[in-house]
Amino acid sequence: MSRNDILAGSIGGAVAKVFEHPLDTLKTRMQTSRPTVGVLALAQRTTVASLYRGLGAPLLASGCENAILFTSFNATARAIHDGERDDMPFPRVLLAASVSAVAVSHLLTPVEYVKVRMQSAPLLANPGASARGSIACVADAISRRGVAGLYKGHCAMLAREVPGNVAWFSGYELAARALTPPNRRRSELATCAAGACAGMAYWAVPYPVDTVKSSIVAGTHGLPAGVPPTLANVARKLYADGGLRALYRGCPLTVARAAPGNAILFTVYEAVQRRLSPPPK
Repeated sequence: MSRNDILAGSIGGAVAKVFEHPLDTLKTRMQTSRPTVGVLALAQRTTVASLYRGLGAPLLASGCENAILFTSFNATARAIHDGERDDMPFPRVLLAASVSAVAVSHLLTPVEYVKVRMQSAPLLANPGASARGSIACVADAISRRGVAGLYKGHCAMLAREVPGNVAWFSGYELAARALTPPNRRRSELATCAAGACAGMAYWAVPYPVDTVKSSIVAGTHGLPAGVPPTLANVARKLYADGGLRALYRGCPLTVARAAPGNAILFTVYEAVQRRLSPPPK
């Protein structure tokens, strides 16, 4: 039921976000700092409290994000497949995942804008409103460009979310089916392991696009004046400055937090679903 998807997705997403956010902050700072600055140098300049900068917006949105993801995925799955989700052919899994990615990208873009601006503020020479909190950051963006200011980097977000969520849902389904014997209920261990696989699959596919998105939002791409910070222009600039390594800055750190974070997310999601679902007759 969609109500169960909303509740289970919201709870699972919020729990996972609290665990993931400090490492996500380090990832964003690596993406938006100079290529010569390493993770150890960033860690030395970082306090525990600063690792949770910008948590408010993504924590609030994480519940909504995962509620939208699971609700739209399962609604699409029910519309295109009559049987159980575990029996759905993978081309239909890909379609349902793509629909859910497009749906959630409209929520995530403003949230990512605020999060990235606040996470990267300590590294910026002139952080402006980003140093004063989420509300000031939102107000500043709207005063400059209207609501469209919060959608800076939306094309990059779509380019990240569609392949990322296809890999996320597909990775989870592949791993979960492989780890569950035929005609047996999926165990918590299988769910946990499949969630970890899903998290790693998500970031393995679109990570360079996420780096470009962070550079666009933070304004650290270094493009000459007059050159629009489009997805293609920023990607070319980052590649010219540092090659593939520049596009994958922070990737190992991201995969390291994505595996346990998504293991938690899916385990909590499935546990809440079982608690909310009526017992079989």
